Amino acid sequence: METLRQALSCPVCLELFTPPVLVLSCTHNFCKQCLEKILLHQNCHHVNGFFHCPLCRKVIYLRGRGIVSLLRNSLVESILEKFKYELEKICTWEKRQLSEICEEHGENMNLMCLTDDEPICAICKLFGKHEDHNVARVSEAYNARKKAFIKNLHLVHKKSEEARKETEKLINELTAGATDTKVMIDTVGTGLLKGIWYRMAELQSKLHHDYSIKLEKLQVISNEAKASGQLYQQMETLLEHHENSVQFLQEDKKLKEKIEKVLAGKASYQDPPKHKISVQQYFEELIRGINIKDYLSTACEKMLSSATDIPETRQSECPAFVFSDESPDHHFCKEVLQQFEKANDTKQANFANAVPPALQH
Repeated sequence: METLRQALSCPVCLELFTPPVLVLSCTHNFCKQCLEKILLHQNCHHVNGFFHCPLCRKVIYLRGRGIVSLLRNSLVESILEKFKYELEKICTWEKRQLSEICEEHGENMNLMCLTDDEPICAICKLFGKHEDHNVARVSEAYNARKKAFIKNLHLVHKKSEEARKETEKLINELTAGATDTKVMIDTVGTGLLKGIWYRMAELQSKLHHDYSIKLEKLQVISNEAKASGQLYQQMETLLEHHENSVQFLQEDKKLKEKIEKVLAGKASYQDPPKHKISVQQYFEELIRGINIKDYLSTACEKMLSSATDIPETRQSECPAFVFSDESPDHHFCKEVLQQFEKANDTKQANFANAVPPALQH
């Protein structure tokens, strides 16, 4: 290999040829970039110029085309490509062999120190720092650890999938709750005093903030679930593509803390109420301080109807109510919410009936 390496090395940079490889009339080969430097060094700037081969000193004429006139050695480039491929295979094999060798003693690591949880060689056990430690054969430790690893792999996968599904469910419920609450605010708010639109804007802003905070928390939980999913991918990759038992044990040790953390962690999604939005809470805040028995005078109604900045859809709705400092009547709240839910169910049923049969399945 060393002889072949020398044959495939540039005489100028002393490294493996960097394609394109150019061959001179004297049959000596050089990297194109090295030849360009040679031309500059020999003050050959003209397309009709000439220069001397750095090896044999033969005069090379450019013949009116500059360095482009020199032939490209495709055979050398093909051999070079195959040589690099074989060289990479050899390096990979040597690296794999070295990973099983004890750095301290240069011996094969065929024992597993159970005390320090790391592969060791026989000299480490007989004369080294592991002399008084409990050990086992690497093959035995590998088989036992691999079984435990596979079990943990399935547990991590199961937990990550559960977290993902539950988080998606909570996000959907949160979004549905926010949507229903917004519909309720719009529906009930149009029957209140026109001044309630300010309160509705306030509540919608609060709802948006509440929804954003809760969604952000759920997205954090979702990211945690993704992290456990990534850990699962790492474990699966290690299980399927580990090079040898020593490398598996070393990587298993690195992942053990993450695995234990995932398996021992408490899922934040297990407390659904704190991730949801209460429609009733927003409804009570919306009608707080309103006495529904008293209405504004007819003159006020006429003034509101003549106002140009109030949309016609709002002018023709329920009469405006008078505000008071009284708390909302809970019986009234329950009654209106039932009507709202009933109307909402009717809308959903009408929508389902309007969907083509092919879409309902």
